[in-house]
Amino acid sequence: MTDLAITTAAARGRINLIWRAVILGGLLFCEKFALNFFVDFNASQIATGLGADVREAQHWGFRFLVTFAAALAIFGYVKGNARLRSISSEVRQIPLRWSWLALHAALLAPLAVLSFSLYGGHGLHWPLALLVALWLLLALGSLVCLLIGLAPLPTWAAAAGSFGKLWLYAAAAAAVSSSAMQASQLLWAPTARITFQLVGHLLRPLIPTLHSDATTQILDTGRFAVQVSELCSGLEGAGLLLAFCCAWLVFFRREYYFPRALLIIPAGLALLFFLNVVRIAVLVMIGDAGYPEVAIYGFHSQAGWIAFNCTAGGIAYFSHRSPWFSPTAASAKPQVSHNPTAAYLLPLLVILAAGMLSHAASGKFETLYPLRLIAAVLALRYCWPTLRTLNWRCSWRGISAGIAVFALWMGAAHLLTRSVAMPDGLAALPPLGRTLWILARALAGVVTVPIAEELAYRGYLMRRLQGADFESLPFARVSLWALLVSSLAFGLAHGAWWVPGVAAGVVYGLLLKRTGRIGEAIAAHATTNALIAACVLFLQQWQLW
Repeated sequence: MTDLAITTAAARGRINLIWRAVILGGLLFCEKFALNFFVDFNASQIATGLGADVREAQHWGFRFLVTFAAALAIFGYVKGNARLRSISSEVRQIPLRWSWLALHAALLAPLAVLSFSLYGGHGLHWPLALLVALWLLLALGSLVCLLIGLAPLPTWAAAAGSFGKLWLYAAAAAAVSSSAMQASQLLWAPTARITFQLVGHLLRPLIPTLHSDATTQILDTGRFAVQVSELCSGLEGAGLLLAFCCAWLVFFRREYYFPRALLIIPAGLALLFFLNVVRIAVLVMIGDAGYPEVAIYGFHSQAGWIAFNCTAGGIAYFSHRSPWFSPTAASAKPQVSHNPTAAYLLPLLVILAAGMLSHAASGKFETLYPLRLIAAVLALRYCWPTLRTLNWRCSWRGISAGIAVFALWMGAAHLLTRSVAMPDGLAALPPLGRTLWILARALAGVVTVPIAEELAYRGYLMRRLQGADFESLPFARVSLWALLVSSLAFGLAHGAWWVPGVAAGVVYGLLLKRTGRIGEAIAAHATTNALIAACVLFLQQWQLW
């Protein structure tokens, strides 16, 4: 092979600057999350003087930086940047500088020590001003090392210069957004009062015994009472919906009439506010009907997310199909088309939706968990015509990988959790009901969940990161970075278990990349879950479920 061919082959395996920026942001976010474990936040809350100023600067500064990065990315995407794309492509020829990345990692240790020393009177007993100055200096040095490790500084400078005045617009948007977050807290109390009044008006014809106290904002039926606090105002959901609507309109800007499309935002916020009022009213009715645990622990925790998802989904569906909002809706003709994305994602989305509904209809214990299994089976049956073409074969490789992940998972469980007995809600079920619940939980863990998650994270996301036509990309040609990003998403979906979750995603992804058979990844995933189920049932390690 010639030198040119070797260089070209190596370049194909390297990543462009845009993906390096994504990696930069992901690493900084994870490191910020990790450093938080060293900060004594209880001590920081009572800090005064410079300590209080540092706490506030960190709190709002982080929000500003995250919002600024998001605004800059959105503005850059909307405007288009040919120069940035050219710079980004040229970086494929430049390898990562591992020595600088190692130095960046080494600087995290003294940063952890300084973070531990900021509050609480432990660690280094140095003046707070000195600790803060050293922290900022080391953080800046660590950031510079990370930048140089990912790409040369002149390249980053050229990429930054390609945005021009967009930096100012993004900074202004971030400043306004961060200020609005703080200002929105002033709206919590009046919004909660309006919500209290509307819920009362809605419930009085239905519950004649309802008593409302405007001073404490308590609604009492005589058998069940709730207080409409500031957290019940629904403003947090409104913020999420505002972000969703803005992102939706930006992404599909060519498919809407402007400025009339902007009416979608207030309409969506009004609908979500109305659903929040209905949510609280239904919660009171459930409690008054004699199911206080379902109202408090089930419906209360899930109904807000259900309302948000219904509102966001309704906006996406109806606005895109309204000729008044969208020019493409008037000319669109119903037609049957091949949609592989739906087939790969629908089973997991259906499981998540069924989980929200079963949680909402249950108390402390999710009695209706079998709904997830039933929903997943129906979704897989619906998507099977598209999925049947995949290679479902498996061998000893999948089983071996599953055993290795199980060992890793149990090691993490030893560090993260302690042994827990059977949940009281499950123990209280009749023997037949308890047996059916355990059977449904085991079948879901061993059959439907592995299939749905492997289709979504490995079958779809891992390949979609490299191109829209993901079905035509062989698993063997998936890049290492696509595998790592999809594994990170898989791990984060497992909450507190995200570290072993990322490791499991890497193992399953490497197995699929090597064999080219999704059946191998599913077999590995199923083996891991089957062994975990065995530990739960035979060793009484219920914390694993």
